[in-house]
Amino acid sequence: MGSSHSEVAHEFRFFRAYRDGRVEILRSQEEKIPPFDDPQTGVRSKDVVISSETGLSARIFLPDTAHPIEKLPLLFYIHGGGFCMRSAFGIDYHNYVSTLVSQGNAIAVSVEYGLFPDHPIPACYEDCWEALQWVASHAKGGGREPWLINHADFDRIFIVGDSAGGNISHTMAVRVGTIGLAGVRVVGVVMVHPFFGGTIDDEMWMYMCPTNGGLEDPRMKPAAEDLARLGCERMLLFVAEKDHLRDVGWRYYEELKKSEWIGTVEIVENHGEEHCFHRRDLTYEKAVALIHRIVSFIKQSLTPRTSSLRQMESDSEVSHEFRFFRVYKDGRVHLFMPPAEKFPPSDDPTTGVRSKDVHISPDTGVSARIFLPKTPSPTQKLPLLFYVHGGGFSMLSAFARPYIDCLNSIVSEANIIAVSVEYGLFPDRPIPACYEDSWAALQWVASHASGDGHEPWLNDYADFNRVFIAGDSAGGNISHTLAVRVGSIGLTGVRVVGVVLVHPYFGGTDDDKMWLYMCPTNGGLEDPRMKPAAEDLARLGCEKVLVFVAEKDHLREVGWNYYEELKKSGWKGTVEIVENHGEEHCFHLHDLSYEKSVDLIKQIASFINRE
Repeated sequence: MGSSHSEVAHEFRFFRAYRDGRVEILRSQEEKIPPFDDPQTGVRSKDVVISSETGLSARIFLPDTAHPIEKLPLLFYIHGGGFCMRSAFGIDYHNYVSTLVSQGNAIAVSVEYGLFPDHPIPACYEDCWEALQWVASHAKGGGREPWLINHADFDRIFIVGDSAGGNISHTMAVRVGTIGLAGVRVVGVVMVHPFFGGTIDDEMWMYMCPTNGGLEDPRMKPAAEDLARLGCERMLLFVAEKDHLRDVGWRYYEELKKSEWIGTVEIVENHGEEHCFHRRDLTYEKAVALIHRIVSFIKQSLTPRTSSLRQMESDSEVSHEFRFFRVYKDGRVHLFMPPAEKFPPSDDPTTGVRSKDVHISPDTGVSARIFLPKTPSPTQKLPLLFYVHGGGFSMLSAFARPYIDCLNSIVSEANIIAVSVEYGLFPDRPIPACYEDSWAALQWVASHASGDGHEPWLNDYADFNRVFIAGDSAGGNISHTLAVRVGSIGLTGVRVVGVVLVHPYFGGTDDDKMWLYMCPTNGGLEDPRMKPAAEDLARLGCEKVLVFVAEKDHLREVGWNYYEELKKSGWKGTVEIVENHGEEHCFHLHDLSYEKSVDLIKQIASFINRE
C-alpha cells in the first residue's frame, strides 16, 4: 500500500495510518508453519480451535517425556509483536516455546490472538482471557482436549509472555486475582521485556485501542490496586539494557515491590542486549541463559509442600513479615522463594573444571562441593578457596546453578581448588547453624593440611599456606565470622591469606529484625556476628581483605561501614574496597558473561594470585 494514494494521518513504530482509514503495517507478516513433531527435542505439537466465531486458536506443545501418571506444569504463552504483528504459529515462537517445553518438561499452550488492525485492542486481552478460561475448563477432567486432560497439572500454571505478550500476561494475572479462575492455581508469571506505558509508544497503543482510558489506562500503566491483587505467587521479570522498554520494566518491578501484593518478584537485566534478542538465535549463550532462568523458575514449583500464598494466609494469622519469609502465629514459616533446584557435580564443558561432592558430618548433614581446575599438576600445589554461598541464611545452595557456575568461573580463572560448603538453612536449622556448619567444614578442610586427610583432591593439590575464604551476601557475613575465629583460636596447619566479601550482609538495615528472629539465641542489635565489634575486627585471622559493594544494593552502606571500621580497628592487614557502580545486590550471579561480572571474577582471581 503506497503513501501516494492518500495522506498519512499517523506514523508509529510499527504501522502507518492514512486519512482514508487504511493502516499499513511497516513490517511484513511472518510465515506461519504447521505443527509438527520436532526430531531434535522430541516435542510434539498440535493446533486447536478455541472459538469458531472469532477464529481464536492455539498451539499445544507436549514433551516426549510426557507420561499419563506424572502431570506436568502448564505454560500459557502469549507472543509479542506490538499488538499488531507476529504469530504463535511463526517459526520463531514455535521453536522458542518448543525449547521451553523440552527443557522445562512442561506442556504449553501458545495462544493465537487477534491483531490490530483487523482486531483492535482490547481483542488481544479478551482473546487471551478466553483462551485461558478454555485451558481452565479442563481442570476437573472436563474439556475436550486430551493432551490437557491427561498431562496438565492445573495446580502448576505459569503465564509467560514477551513484549506485548508480557503486557497481556500482566493483565491476565490481574484478572485471575480479581475474578478468579476456577480449578486453577497460577503459580507464577514470567514477563520478558514487557511493554508498559511511559515511552514514545504510548500514543500508538492508544490509537490501537479506540476505547482506551488515556495515559492512565491500567492496562498500559498498572494501577497500585491491580498490582496488589495479582493472582499469582511469584513473578520473574526480564529487562534488556539496550531496550527502549528497559526503564518501564524496572518501574514495574519497583511499583510491584511497593504494592501490597503478597508474592515475590525477581528481576534479571540482560546486559548489553536489545529488545527480545533471545528469539533471533536460541543457541546464543545469553539466549540459552535466559531460557535456563525461565526453566529454573518453573521447576521451583516442583516441591509438593509449596502451597498457595492466599490459602496459607487464610489458614492462620501472620505474626511476622520479613524480606524472605513470613511467620504465622501457629509457628509455621513460609519462605517466599521455593527451595533451590540442586544439580549433581559434573565436569564443566566450558571451563574443564571437575567437581565432586563430599559428606563432612553425617550428624548434621553438612556437605560440600569441591572444584578442581582442568589441568592441575601433582607437583605444583594450588591456592585453596573456601566458599560460603549467600541466600539470606534461609535460601539457595552450594549445589544451585548460580553458585556452580560462579565457582567454575573462579576456579578456572584463578587456577585454584575450591571447597563450597552446603550449610544448614533456616527454618529447619536456625542460626547459628550456618556459622557452626561452616566452621566445621573449614576445620575439615584443615584436617588435610598434613596430606593425610580423607579427600585425595585436597591431599594432592591444595596449598594450605595459601587459603582464602570468600562469600557473598549472607555468605560474606559468615566468612567474616570464620576469619574472626581463625584469628581468635587458630586453625592448625593452615595460613589464611585473604578474605573476599561480596556485597556482605551486616546489621544496620531493615533486615536486622529478620536476622534476630532467625537466631533465637541472638545478642541483640550489638551481636558481633551482625555488628562486628572493634576487637573482633582487630584480630581477623588473615592478611588481607577485599570487599565489594554494589551501588544499588540496600547493603551498600553497611559494606562501606565495615571497610571503614576495619581500617580504624588496629588490624595489621590490608583492606581494599570495590564499588560496582549502577549494579544491584549480587548482580553477577544472574549473568556471568556480563562484562561487570567478568570483571568481578577477574578481580577475585587477581586478589588470590597476588603475592
